[in-house]
Amino acid sequence: MSAGLLSGHLKRPDRRTDQTDQPVGDWKFRLLGSLADSGALRVFTAAEFHNLVLRYRPGASASTARLLANSLVQAGALRRVASGAYLNRRCLPPAELTEMATRIRTGAVISLQSVLGECGFLNNPSSIVMAVVPTSAGKRPNLGEVKTSGGDVFRFFGLAERFFPATEEDRWTLYQPGRLCDMFRPEAALLQWLHLAGMKRSTVTPPPADVDMGQLDEEHLCLLAQRWRLQTELTTWHDYAKSVGFGEERHGSHAAVSEKPQAAADADGAAARERLLARLGKSR
Repeated sequence: MSAGLLSGHLKRPDRRTDQTDQPVGDWKFRLLGSLADSGALRVFTAAEFHNLVLRYRPGASASTARLLANSLVQAGALRRVASGAYLNRRCLPPAELTEMATRIRTGAVISLQSVLGECGFLNNPSSIVMAVVPTSAGKRPNLGEVKTSGGDVFRFFGLAERFFPATEEDRWTLYQPGRLCDMFRPEAALLQWLHLAGMKRSTVTPPPADVDMGQLDEEHLCLLAQRWRLQTELTTWHDYAKSVGFGEERHGSHAAVSEKPQAAADADGAAARERLLARLGKSR
């Protein structure tokens, strides 16, 4: 972020001083610098941002914090997702919209189209943030779609607790390692999608056939299908997708000009699909 851009939104300190003998305005630039610190929060509520302001400007009011937040949004240092909810865009890597999901619904984990679109399994990723939330007889979270005042859309689906990790070791099996928020592995995301689509009175449509199976670990996919007893659902969908060529007929007219790297990728995808069929046959 250039100094020129910031200067348009945050006034440079003048030589007037406050009770601490610091030039007025210095605290704002020190706070701005702190947003890039390794320990900085990646997601802020209005209260959390006010607490940050108080570290650099003791006694500052909530309205002062709100005005500064507005300036930092205009400067691109923060992204406002909703009233009183911000993403820190100065941290590394910059905070992403998916990290806000658990702030909207406690326990939410990114899954479904959000995961499968990111990894390249889907050809048409969704701009909506998709997440699943554990439900049980004693847990009835609010589900459905949430549209924030910033125009972003989150969609939450309920899943039985058996689909979520029960131990720390289980987290490695189900979640993507190294992510900055909890996010299911693509293999788990696909099976959860198939499960939701197969439920009675479900409004969820099955995954499309136009997908790249080569982006998934077929061994891990089959192990999770056995664990969740979703072999039938996976096989039924997979057989249909294979019957229509996984959407590959769309590219038939371009076959003559396809390059070797793409041909190799297609061959790898086809081999992965055949291995998956073989594994599914053994597990049934």
